[in-house]
Amino acid sequence: MLNESLNAAIRHQLLMKFYNETREFEGKVGIIIPSIFAVVVLIGVLGNALVILVALNRQMRNSTNTLIIGLTISDLLFLTLCVPFTAIDYAYPVWVLPTWTCNMLNYLQHSSAYFSVWTLTLMAADRFLAVCYPVESMTLRNPLNTCIALAITYTIILLSQIKVGQIHDVYDYTFIVENRSTCSIVSIANGEATVTEARLYFFSFNIFGYLLPLGITCILYYLMLKRLWYTPRPGGSTKNMGGSMRSRPETIRAKRKVTRLVLCVVVIWAVCWFPLNLCFFFSGVVYPDTLVVRGGKPLVIIQIASQVLAYANSCLNPILYALVSDNFRKGFIKVICVAVNKLTFGKCCASRLHCNSRMEVTFYNGSNSNRLSRTNSSHRTGTTHARSRSRTLSNNPSLQQIVTESSSLLLKSPKAGSNPGLAESANLTETPASSIPRRLGKSFPRATSSLANRIQKKPKEHKRAQRVRTFDEVSST
Repeated sequence: MLNESLNAAIRHQLLMKFYNETREFEGKVGIIIPSIFAVVVLIGVLGNALVILVALNRQMRNSTNTLIIGLTISDLLFLTLCVPFTAIDYAYPVWVLPTWTCNMLNYLQHSSAYFSVWTLTLMAADRFLAVCYPVESMTLRNPLNTCIALAITYTIILLSQIKVGQIHDVYDYTFIVENRSTCSIVSIANGEATVTEARLYFFSFNIFGYLLPLGITCILYYLMLKRLWYTPRPGGSTKNMGGSMRSRPETIRAKRKVTRLVLCVVVIWAVCWFPLNLCFFFSGVVYPDTLVVRGGKPLVIIQIASQVLAYANSCLNPILYALVSDNFRKGFIKVICVAVNKLTFGKCCASRLHCNSRMEVTFYNGSNSNRLSRTNSSHRTGTTHARSRSRTLSNNPSLQQIVTESSSLLLKSPKAGSNPGLAESANLTETPASSIPRRLGKSFPRATSSLANRIQKKPKEHKRAQRVRTFDEVSST
């Protein structure tokens, strides 16, 4: 009798020690995890809002950026409706929210996770069509069809997750000497569900929320990388196995940039969600036991870290866009600078960040960005040459007089069947050689004829350039 009382006292003492240690650990977790989630929500909401503002630009209206907007909206939904309430669950040992929020939050949490991964799969499919079948997929890859594909995908996901929201409920239990409650699947939490039912829940998330979409994405990227990196760069327009036209080298570089960005987004998502999927898998393996019972405090820490890493993925995409894409980075700078200028009445960052009304931001349109940069550089070069010529003319009066006379000759109306200004320029052969500056290195009639020929050839060259640009623009998106 005395031994039983002593054993009961020792057991009670050990339980109280475990209870106090657990409460102390939960108190630290209840402060650290909500603080981390607050930072995640702040960065994620601001970053994803910037992505939407930049991607809604008129120059960004293509299929890839429409999918990026869809991914951003799903991240915003997850950040605003799931992360804050999960932080509240960590902060309190009981479920302080209404009962219906348990069903709704788990429904939205699972739906948002599926939204993200299947949107990434659609992005991989879009890049596959753009890289391997650029001409054939032109009519298919447009913002309208992309929105339809997103709507169908999201509708299927929302309908399939209704059952998940229904089976979640507030579960009341007793932890040593304290009554607690949490939001969970009651039948799995109290061990009433069969092993098949529990594993069906855990493994279905692993398959349809991670392995299947990631496997499809890997196959598509293998085919894309094989096409982009292992085929010889074409010197001209040739046809591939599928009958589509091969792109020019600058178009291939533009496609590689877009494909690299989407690949980075997929890899970051896969890395962030892998630990949590691993926890789901082992939870199904050890059922009816739990990971906490099997592993104790270390596995609790691993589970918490896995959830934080998965939730943090929703705020990493805008940072990734800014690091990988020069075009998105320019768009972010412009949006931030415009906002700062409005707050400071145009006193900040107007000169350093070039945030005036003339600032042009190139976006993800492949050869369009190359064409804009080439046009801007040629415009700057032409302006510099014009300033140099004006200084030379002002310093040399005789040269200025000759150029003025030649300009007046070129502007005269030509006779029928003759080149403009060429008949009149023949009279300049009587000009003494001493009146022509030696720095020209040749007689002025020859220079005038060359200038007239360049003026006549310019429209033809302009038309050729327009045709090349149109092909690049069609095949780059």
